[in-house]
Amino acid sequence: MPVLIWRRAEKKPRRGPIGNNSRAVRQARKKSRPPGYNRRFLRQTAFGLLVVLGVAALWLWWPTMTGMVRSWMRGKGAFLIKEIVVEGNQRTSRKEIIKALGFASRQLIFASDLDKLHARVQALPFVKEARIRRRWPDRLEIRIREHRPVALFYLDRLYLVDEAGTVLAPAPQNETLDYPLISGVTLEQWRRRPWVWQQLLHQAVKVLNLWQKRGWSEKVAQIGLDEVCGLTVFTAPEVWELQLGRRDFSRRLNHWRRVLDFLGPRASAVKYFDCAGKDMVVVGLQQ
Repeated sequence: MPVLIWRRAEKKPRRGPIGNNSRAVRQARKKSRPPGYNRRFLRQTAFGLLVVLGVAALWLWWPTMTGMVRSWMRGKGAFLIKEIVVEGNQRTSRKEIIKALGFASRQLIFASDLDKLHARVQALPFVKEARIRRRWPDRLEIRIREHRPVALFYLDRLYLVDEAGTVLAPAPQNETLDYPLISGVTLEQWRRRPWVWQQLLHQAVKVLNLWQKRGWSEKVAQIGLDEVCGLTVFTAPEVWELQLGRRDFSRRLNHWRRVLDFLGPRASAVKYFDCAGKDMVVVGLQQ
């Protein structure tokens, strides 16, 4: 029969933790620090706190300080805008441009936000592009490039339209305007379906640009817009009606020109040219 012998296990001595948090390591680090370490640490901490407090005080007092500096400069007359030069404006008056700038009295040149000034001038009806520069110490230069009107558009009144088909502003009443007239839509129709009429307006301006590039002796007197039939051009001095439809304007104008050259003097008896068909022109004679 086997004999069982019980023995008590011996306890092994417990070792302390090894790492940066052990007491022995901390004590060793204390002994390895150079003399005056604590004083340097306190000085660095105090300096950092002073820097933070100084920045905070400067941030809080900055508006007051800048206001005092600006008031002193205005009192001395330093860096005030004394001259505004405007170039390139024809339909936009100098008075309108300066009013759009919104300057206060005794405006400092460095206190002007050029981006905001540019946005204000650019928002004027006839201004297509504006450039604004400072010329130290007291001069502001504004260069304007304006929209070029190419037609009159009748809605509820006459408006000027540029080469991109953009409605600019009401036409001035005290000026003689020799532009083709675009018509055929009422204000109520425009408000109800603006995307349709805007597209037709762009197409009408496109026809005017094509006509101008060809340099024909006949002039466009009027273009009628129709939601179904598209564009109808009325010429001068010979009064002809050209029905162009809604697409392929360049090709249809070329077809019309060939037919017109073929007719020669007989074209004076023509009332209208229907160019909306495919590769053909229907000629209607006067009765």
